[in-house]
Amino acid sequence: MDVLTEALRSVQLQSQIYGRLELKAPWGMRIDAHDVTTFYALSRGGCVLDAGGRRLTLAPGDVVFLRARLAHALRDRPGSRAVSPEVVYAQRGGRCGGIVHYGGDGAPTTIVAGGLHFTDARLNPLLASLPELIHVQGDGGVATRWIESTLQFVAAEMDAEMPGYELVAGRLADVLFVQALRTHVAGVTCEQPGWLRALWDPSLGVALQRMHERPADPWTVEALARAAGVSRSAFAARFKGALGVAPLEYLTRWRMHRAAEMLADEAASMASVAGAVGYATDGAFVKAFRRHMGETPGAYRRKARARPDR
Repeated sequence: MDVLTEALRSVQLQSQIYGRLELKAPWGMRIDAHDVTTFYALSRGGCVLDAGGRRLTLAPGDVVFLRARLAHALRDRPGSRAVSPEVVYAQRGGRCGGIVHYGGDGAPTTIVAGGLHFTDARLNPLLASLPELIHVQGDGGVATRWIESTLQFVAAEMDAEMPGYELVAGRLADVLFVQALRTHVAGVTCEQPGWLRALWDPSLGVALQRMHERPADPWTVEALARAAGVSRSAFAARFKGALGVAPLEYLTRWRMHRAAEMLADEAASMASVAGAVGYATDGAFVKAFRRHMGETPGAYRRKARARPDR
């Protein structure tokens, strides 16, 4: 399993389509900060997005992902009054899903809106590296053609509203997210550090793959450097420069993240979790887990089992 797939699997990505918004100018919608990554995909018309002190003009084929807790507003043009989602969705009794009509009698815009929810993933490197906003423009390139095709499938599902359409549309939203990540990384320069960029680095990508595949192995900086095909000093400096942490610190964080996943599984014993992430004794594992997660493995497990989404 490649590193990006593993990271996505481990956060248990859950996508939801909020609806296909059929909007006519003038219109506007404001969204307060909340704990869900939001996305919008335009298939017709255009609009402006204000978020995080930035203003973007969105055109057909554009997809934008906004990190959780980022308040924002969409409008047909600057200055249009923006209302709450409850007002926009009033025709459906405030419920998400389906086709939603809102606005005046001006130029039409069609937007597919949705959200991405991640389970507890405090040490997941993917979430930590996500930028505040990802804007994929639909004006060319293989990746954007994939996005356009996926968006067409989503719109078709929303049109038909056949049994199970929300599930199908949600899975297609997962594909949109992965394609957007790929397109975003392709546009990141080598000078811009970050976990996503490191995945595409010929040397660092190999080392990350080894750590993710075999977290229980007794990795050393020397062993990881050999896997990457560079000297120890060059590897250590390159890794720290790209990811902001030393290689073994990254490994420990990934081990704790994997341990947290296993602890949520009622079938996994404490000893098996410790061994699976490279700790010979429960004591050493408990100490490391508490240092990184702020609580003991037992306390974490009790909370994980009590979560309503289990």
